Amino acid sequence: MLPHEWIAQNGVLLVFLNVLGASLGLPLPVMPTLIAVAACQTQGAASLWSIALPLSPILGVAVLAGVLADLIWFFWGRRYGPRTLNTVCDLTLSREACVSKTEQIFGQWGARLLIVARVLPGLSLVAVPLCGAMGVRLRTFVGYDCAGVTLWIGAGLTLGVMFASQIQRLLNALSVFGARAMIAIGVLAVVCVAYRFARRIWTARASDNDASLQIDSRI
Repeated sequence: MLPHEWIAQNGVLLVFLNVLGASLGLPLPVMPTLIAVAACQTQGAASLWSIALPLSPILGVAVLAGVLADLIWFFWGRRYGPRTLNTVCDLTLSREACVSKTEQIFGQWGARLLIVARVLPGLSLVAVPLCGAMGVRLRTFVGYDCAGVTLWIGAGLTLGVMFASQIQRLLNALSVFGARAMIAIGVLAVVCVAYRFARRIWTARASDNDASLQIDSRI
């Protein structure tokens, strides 16, 4: 099976799992996935209807996955309060900057921040539980979160439609090399994800060690 055929057949499930995992905090490449799936689903489309029809279920399941994952973080924040922000910021490269920056931006924008949080790297992961910790109403949260996730997913799908021909040529070139090339790309993607996740853990531990050393020096 050619790469674009596999992506076209499994695009809905691929997008759902990708968005769900990324929204839960896993370092997954959502935008490349959305672009590739949109390009394969709209191959040869000649009208707006033929483009919108296959992309509608993808948009729907992607928004569902994003909001479901965000609800988990939201209720986590509501239950554990401000401590949740510290926990989530441990997943970022700079815990202190994450906490101060998020609290400052949230103080200015409130729950409206969710509309643009997805397009700002790392912000949605902390803004969502912060909404729960700050007592934002569930209906308000779901409304703004749906708008933000839809904007984010729609941007990726739109890019896929715009550059469909270029992406198709790339996938056709990869198919020439056969299954070995696809396996190599898959292994490389897994290694990159594992590296990013390990870097987050290492950075969080380094921050904790630095904080401990500062406390010991003061004592």
